[in-house]
Amino acid sequence: MPKVSVLIPIYKPNPKHLEESLDGLLKQSEQDFEAIICEEPTDVDSSAVLTKYVNDPRFQHFKNEKCLGIGGNWNRCYSKATSPVIAYLFQDDLWASHYLETALEVFEKHKTVGIISMYHEYQYDEKLWTLEGYELVKEVQKEIESGVHEGGEILRYWLHRNMHPNIIGEPPFVVLKKEVMEEVGPFHENMPQFLDVEYWLRCLQKTDWYFEKKSCGAFRVHGAAASAQNNESGKGLYDRLTVFEKLIKSLHGDLRKVAIRSRNRSVEDMIGKFFNRVKHKKGVSSSGSGQVVRFALRHPVLIAIALLKRLF
Repeated sequence: MPKVSVLIPIYKPNPKHLEESLDGLLKQSEQDFEAIICEEPTDVDSSAVLTKYVNDPRFQHFKNEKCLGIGGNWNRCYSKATSPVIAYLFQDDLWASHYLETALEVFEKHKTVGIISMYHEYQYDEKLWTLEGYELVKEVQKEIESGVHEGGEILRYWLHRNMHPNIIGEPPFVVLKKEVMEEVGPFHENMPQFLDVEYWLRCLQKTDWYFEKKSCGAFRVHGAAASAQNNESGKGLYDRLTVFEKLIKSLHGDLRKVAIRSRNRSVEDMIGKFFNRVKHKKGVSSSGSGQVVRFALRHPVLIAIALLKRLF
């Protein structure tokens, strides 16, 4: 059994980016891994890029019969994994050579840890209007000490920040124990944008978290990336409501009260984001709007107060 399952979901990859990502995997100081590539069916043929990699017996390449979507393809990759440690690698991101070795050392030293966030840089290939969000992540992570954090306490800290920004990080810079993922269950397949945050919240209820503050690579930011496309279209704008409602149902006692207060503050933030999109003349997807209507009917006073605050 290899030490790590590296899961690589791909969808219409930029050949140059994909090659750089896979070359970074081959240059890892820890070479005991399996690499599982699950490719969505599209009009982009990536076989020319993948040929030199799939000849390596550590690589497996699967083509999905139908398009599974972001969460569906992440879950399919996971279904093929055999190792006790899971590391997602996206088609355009770059790992430092010590990435896997560092994560395995953390798990070996800290037995209560089931999820590790690996600090990384942001490589801006384009000047997008959402760049300030990535810079905020870096600023907030400066406040967090490197090392082990009890899951419930970091969850409380994150809720005090209204789950903003994503301090745990993007999936290609989060490493997990398979036993934790088995307990937590699959990624939410009907959530286009916030599914990683929703998953991290479930993990923090089950295990301790480790923040590795040594830079371990670069997350590539460009207009063709799924997150940028969702931001541009407004798809997933309402995911945060879904996440809060799921989280509140799963919590008890004081932490549940903290989550409710965080949700109430976040409603105002979401209304602000809506107005910000209008200001920047960005699209607002109708996907998920039905849930917003249902939420407004359950919490009319909350919505009214938040709207008035933003307007005046």
